[in-house]
Amino acid sequence: MKIEKFKKRPNGLYTIYLDNFNSYDFYEEIILKYELLITKTIEEDELTKIIEDNKNYESYYDALKTLKRTIKTKEEIRKKLTEKKYSKESIDFAITTLEKQSYINDKNYAKSYVHNSIITTNKGPKKIALELDKKGVEPNDYNEALEEYTVSLEKEKIEKLISKKIKSNHNKSAKVLKQKLQIDLINNGFSKDIIKEVLNSTDIEENNDIAKKEYQKYYNKLSKKYSGKELEYKLKQKMYSLGFNIPKE
Repeated sequence: MKIEKFKKRPNGLYTIYLDNFNSYDFYEEIILKYELLITKTIEEDELTKIIEDNKNYESYYDALKTLKRTIKTKEEIRKKLTEKKYSKESIDFAITTLEKQSYINDKNYAKSYVHNSIITTNKGPKKIALELDKKGVEPNDYNEALEEYTVSLEKEKIEKLISKKIKSNHNKSAKVLKQKLQIDLINNGFSKDIIKEVLNSTDIEENNDIAKKEYQKYYNKLSKKYSGKELEYKLKQKMYSLGFNIPKE
């Protein structure tokens, strides 16, 4: 088939018009690879191969467009291209090419992610590692990055979070607050041993004003149903379950 004419289009594309009245949009790389500007012909059995090869570049440019908006991991790009119904061959081509060009680099992504998480969030190292796992980053690509999250830095963050929670505590006993702090910090990805060390060295004083407030709240509620010794028993039971003693006057 003879190529009648070429038309340059945006985004590195060329439209070629054949003498059989068909036209195709090919990327510049395809035009150069198959020397279409020189030969100005396409054999019929070669056209299918060229179209498939062009699909690889379509996948590549689609991924590149995504990466220009925001940095992504290899697995995130693979997922996006899969959702767009590209073949495995086209996806592998796109990812391999982007890795060679350093547009995809999970090790660098992990370094940036860990650094930003340390600066802008209260996440512990285990939670950051879990998030990177979910993004498809391999442990050998993020373990080195996590070395930035030193034990002293982790301890410092835990201390600040505990201090903040103590100051904002309005309704919990020292015992319950300590238990909640431990659970919250573990869920946020901090080391159990460091949490325990910091909590053991932190003096969380019982706030009698909080105890009085909680006592009054439950007194008002329970006194509608109970009285005398039974009321006293119910109040003690409730206060002890919250970690409080009966408050002093």
